[in-house]
Amino acid sequence: MNTATRSRFRGAATAAASLATLAVIGLAAPSTAAAYDEPAQARSASRASAGAERGSGRYYLKFTKNLEHPDRSTLSLVHNGFPVKTYRAGSGLGVTDECRSNKGWLPNGTYQVTGHQTNRNSKIKGYAIQLSDKKCHPKPGKKAVTRGALFIHSEMTKNGGRGSTEPTRWDGDKDYKSNGCIKLHPDHIKDLFSRLENHWPDLTLQVG
Repeated sequence: MNTATRSRFRGAATAAASLATLAVIGLAAPSTAAAYDEPAQARSASRASAGAERGSGRYYLKFTKNLEHPDRSTLSLVHNGFPVKTYRAGSGLGVTDECRSNKGWLPNGTYQVTGHQTNRNSKIKGYAIQLSDKKCHPKPGKKAVTRGALFIHSEMTKNGGRGSTEPTRWDGDKDYKSNGCIKLHPDHIKDLFSRLENHWPDLTLQVG
């Protein structure tokens, strides 16, 4: 090995030793890959998280009570925390005591949607969404009761019409009153069904 070659090796070794020393005391500059790899991973994770949130497709219903005018409460279809559509709705006979069976509006809380029909033919006819039972929140000294047979429905015929001769037709503001169920205008419940076509599984209702 000639003198020039030995000199180059000594220079390279000295530079490597210096870099190692700087690295030990924390003064060495990171390589290009090290400098950008972590932020790139963070950006990728952030995009993945945002994508998962957008793609989660979570829909639920939210009934917002109007304490002054129970028959002017609202029912909203919510997607990922944002209302998609809001309808006027009513519950109860103007009584804001949720423990008054057949008179008070439905209790606060979260309900499971247990079924839905477009041709129900009982006391409730036509479009109907069945809800799970819910125990009420009684005032001090009062006993809690479980409210059952709760639906989101309207006033229509068994085939979803308003009807001109049947007793289940829609008659205006008074039809927003109920024995505890949530009541919607016939056109509004049909619109709601059209928006829920692919979102019935695991659908819930939040009341408050």
